[in-house]
Amino acid sequence: MKYLIYITLSIISLSSCTKIIDIELNTAMQRIVIEAKITDQDKPAIVYLSRSTGYFNPEEPEKVSGAKVSLSSDSGESEVLSEISPGVYQTSQIQGSNGREYYLKVEDGEDIYEATSFLPTKVVIDSLEYEYSLIVTPHQTKEGYMLNCKFTDPASQTNYYTFNVVKTPIDSIAEHGFGPPGRSNSRILVNDVIFNGNQSVVNMNQGGLYQKGDTISVELISIDQNTYSYLDQLNEISGGGMMFSSSAPANPKNNLSNGAMGYFAAEAIDKQMVLIQ
Repeated sequence: MKYLIYITLSIISLSSCTKIIDIELNTAMQRIVIEAKITDQDKPAIVYLSRSTGYFNPEEPEKVSGAKVSLSSDSGESEVLSEISPGVYQTSQIQGSNGREYYLKVEDGEDIYEATSFLPTKVVIDSLEYEYSLIVTPHQTKEGYMLNCKFTDPASQTNYYTFNVVKTPIDSIAEHGFGPPGRSNSRILVNDVIFNGNQSVVNMNQGGLYQKGDTISVELISIDQNTYSYLDQLNEISGGGMMFSSSAPANPKNNLSNGAMGYFAAEAIDKQMVLIQ
């Protein structure tokens, strides 16, 4: 891949010139991207397969069709997933159960990729509580509501969590300090190193203050250590955006074998909603 970088060198009050420099950039080797998830909810496990693209390639990733994708557990159940659309595979029988270990296998031609993920015990939300807040800075004043999620962490083991926060504003046009209109999702990553075995309070205002009329859905998602580590690295690479990209300049260590990109997560989910009023 060859890119031309134009550097303009200006000499004050004399003259200017343009210098052309040829730089050869190696195209990254194409790799399979596996994004797989099984939860303890009443829904099928789903696996997305695609191929990575170069960092400077804006094209949509190629979907991987015709692969053999299978899922099994330590209880002995096993299933070959059906491809419901190009590159999208899902189960019809296996659903996640708490305390089980799950094994993913993807066969793409002669290449085989495997991963293991443990589905933890569900940790439930005790309450969602909000309070009025006024933030005054030298440049502006913002008012709205702070939202906290309270839950009791089990003391028997180290626990890892991610919170999925979805806001539906009463006024979908106004930003309200939460980000651009239409941006309603945020992810928060937490472990219990500080509060192991105790009730914890985690703030849900990563995106800004909430307003009267906002409906906020909070998912408390229990994950295993490997998934937490992957998401933590992904968060650093993406600058806090928590978004996976097959064209990222760097890729976090995952639980997939044979050099595959992506991850396989088993999630225990508890969910509550609150209306700010």
